[in-house]
Amino acid sequence: MKLTADLISNSPTYINAVKDRELDLSNNNIPLIENLGVTRDLNDSINLCDNNIRVLGNFPALGRLHALYLANNRIVSVEKNLAQFVPHLQTLVLTNNDIADLVDLEPIARLEELEILSLVNNPVMRKPNARLWCIWRFSSTLRVLDFEKIGHNERTQAKALFENASGELSDLAKSILAIESSAPSSSNVFVPGEGLDQIAGQGQQQQHEKTEEEIEKERNITELKARIREEMASVEAMEEFI
Repeated sequence: MKLTADLISNSPTYINAVKDRELDLSNNNIPLIENLGVTRDLNDSINLCDNNIRVLGNFPALGRLHALYLANNRIVSVEKNLAQFVPHLQTLVLTNNDIADLVDLEPIARLEELEILSLVNNPVMRKPNARLWCIWRFSSTLRVLDFEKIGHNERTQAKALFENASGELSDLAKSILAIESSAPSSSNVFVPGEGLDQIAGQGQQQQHEKTEEEIEKERNITELKARIREEMASVEAMEEFI
């Protein structure tokens, strides 16, 4: 079902358990987020659970919004400029979606006020060091990840893993940011975290240090691939109701 202005206007709005004004758009088989401008930014939270959304994006400016519930959808990508339109988002629930790679989470890292995030049952959280990456990469305001409180020891461990002694990115962090981990396994692309135990056991460096120019080039390629995935997901979502 297309998310029309009529559907939005006729959907229930109520004061939820945490005393937020919540718009309930759940269970409508919605494939694409659109037309939310008709809400006139009057809601503290929006419930879009149990739909068929594939791209987290296409929001108008919603300065009041601080909670988004999108569990049980088919989200594979996040719009790059998400934080520009929901700058005060504090809670984001993405349980049971299809986000696959750590680099696909970069737009979420730009949410400067994010406090609660759920990525439970997304393929990305099966990546090596995924939880520590999120703790290190996302805003320091993040205090609950996958319904577990983030402890001081985890923050220390994450910093040690992804930063070197001088505070710069570690080789592992550069690899995650610069290389597309979803590329075919037959290629020479490094999958973040894969084979680290074997490398440590050998006691020797397996990769040559990349120049800054090479890293920047790979990062640009990664961003391009992410945009392509986002556009393809949007097209697939639109095809479902055309």
